[in-house]
Amino acid sequence: MAKRSLEQAIGIITESEETRSSIPRVLRYALINTESYPNKGKDLPDDFVKYFIPESEWFEKKKRGKKNDWMQCQKESGQTFIQWQRSGSSLPFGRRTTIYLIPLAFNEDSIPKEILDPIKAFAAVFFQIPVKVMRTKKFNKEVPNRINENSNTYQVDAGKVLEIMKPLVPSDAFCVAGITMCDLYPTESWNFVFGLANLAGNCGIYSLARYLSNFGKTQTTVYEPTSEEGGISTIFKRACKTMCHEIGHMFGLKHCVFYECLMNGSNHLEESDGRPLFLCPVCLRKLQYSCKFDIEERYRQMIPILEDFGFKDDSKWLKTRLARLETLKKD
Repeated sequence: MAKRSLEQAIGIITESEETRSSIPRVLRYALINTESYPNKGKDLPDDFVKYFIPESEWFEKKKRGKKNDWMQCQKESGQTFIQWQRSGSSLPFGRRTTIYLIPLAFNEDSIPKEILDPIKAFAAVFFQIPVKVMRTKKFNKEVPNRINENSNTYQVDAGKVLEIMKPLVPSDAFCVAGITMCDLYPTESWNFVFGLANLAGNCGIYSLARYLSNFGKTQTTVYEPTSEEGGISTIFKRACKTMCHEIGHMFGLKHCVFYECLMNGSNHLEESDGRPLFLCPVCLRKLQYSCKFDIEERYRQMIPILEDFGFKDDSKWLKTRLARLETLKKD
């Protein structure tokens, strides 16, 4: 890639002075070469800049959304790359380089193997570090629970589950992500939560309950694949989004407010479904710095997994993105 300053790279996006002036503050902190920050503050090496140019064909600026959407209900200022770096987020290093998935069972069945195996494979490609599955942890009545008055479903206190999970973290674990078919709530005042992460304890938990077509028909979640709308593919995609989002929090990534991104917050299923399966340039920069992966190879490895489940639009996004990156090498 030809020598290009950060300002020139941003100039590829648009010639609008108004738009250009609104982009650099966020991107400048995503494109800083951290090895030289803060002493020199140089931009990223030239051959790296291309990965983080937010061209509108692939990266859309975050919309405010509808009345009950996350950004309408939560006040979040976002997190630049430098803010993330200064936060002291833990990174995979030494022995602690493995992501563990642990199925959790309460009053319902455990996660079926037909869902667990493919999301494990996707996690390994998404984060580019080893992923292992632990034995199912079954709970009795030791976790606070309730019947949700809105959905009439059995729920458990996600925060208390995370406390119980802390001693279960293996010595070589970067983090442990609990997966359950049980509905969750974070505090008594909240209706529900898709997932919750404890950054200090390197633990997280997320639920598939509200992704099932029959959610709310019985108090206890029941997985019935033959009657599932959209089949296992829909559940797989929803599970992957929530899993990678919650594990992303364990890498220290806060909710993204800059672009349409996997790290956007979500208040309901429609909003969660609307999130892309991919990271925006700012969040991708954080994860790549953490895991040191080859961005193009990571994209290539995602394609066959998504195509196996029939996600043509996502596969097309990856292929066109790779093609664009190839042309940028020749500029």
